[in-house]
Amino acid sequence: MKLHTPLCDELGIEYPIFSVGFGLGAPPELAAAVSNAGGCGVVGTGGGMTVEHVRPQILRLRELTQRPFGANVILVGQDDPEARPRLDARIALLIKQRVPLIVFFWGDPSAYVKDAHRNGVKVFIQVGCVEEAEAAADAGVDAVIAQGSEAGGHVKSTTPIWEIVPATVESVKPLPVLASGGIGDGEGIAKAIRLGAQGVSLGTRFVASEEAWLHHVYKERVAKSTAEDTVYTEDLFDIGWPNAPHRVIRNRVVAEWEAAGRPPPGERPGEGTSIGMYRYPWGEEEPWHRYEVGSLIPGFQGDVEYAPMWAGRSVSEVNDIKPAGEIVRDLVREAEEALAAG
Repeated sequence: MKLHTPLCDELGIEYPIFSVGFGLGAPPELAAAVSNAGGCGVVGTGGGMTVEHVRPQILRLRELTQRPFGANVILVGQDDPEARPRLDARIALLIKQRVPLIVFFWGDPSAYVKDAHRNGVKVFIQVGCVEEAEAAADAGVDAVIAQGSEAGGHVKSTTPIWEIVPATVESVKPLPVLASGGIGDGEGIAKAIRLGAQGVSLGTRFVASEEAWLHHVYKERVAKSTAEDTVYTEDLFDIGWPNAPHRVIRNRVVAEWEAAGRPPPGERPGEGTSIGMYRYPWGEEEPWHRYEVGSLIPGFQGDVEYAPMWAGRSVSEVNDIKPAGEIVRDLVREAEEALAAG
């Protein structure tokens, strides 16, 4: 059975496999590789990026692929009068550039939907509950991504993936629903499709890709870890993004926090100390403090054991690091075999 859904026809892609635009770690090279393999790659536009940083990313992506792609936007700062102008400017640029798809997360997309549609840009949003999906549907989005609590990175959901997906499908039908969180192989993709999802959005699987702009130690840890090595917490890494639950791989900073009794912010071991220098791809540098939100990129110089290693429970299905195009092809083969088996 071919892995193809109506959403594929709507977007002009071959397979309903989307990569997550996980900030600086999801560069044009990763998004293009996924799109060129028949999926839909999503480039990250967060991580301190401004319009001046995003514009060349989109131009570079268009040099690397002629196929549809997306751009990820985290809506944190939407209610901050100081941060909102920079956020709005980045979104306006993506709409002006007519990127095929904007994928929002952690906020209200309603202010941007009409302008996006006027310019031929589709809008998806990742949601953590059925009520949020219904509000997004009312706002006119083109699809919702139902996140399960098994997800890595920042986790808005408190509901397991195999519960939230069918509930969301039923609640917003006929609006397309994608599944995200805890899916790392073709069997998981097939299960999501059987439950009514029209696609999947995968983060952890693509962290362990050659094209991801992430530290090699982080990638290796993802490939070697199991679901039991991940830790869900509400406030461990909260500097720069408070009140955002998340899932990470247990490393030294997590172990020391657990050994101290999981103390709250303000009482955590080593709080306020620098773990090294964070060098952005555009050359700027700044100290990275313990418990500060950020992606473990190659430009980090310091102790990786004190940086967050975002990952979902799907690490159990991720056992190697390989080119993103090969990942897509393997997932398609596995999913089609699973779908054919019934």
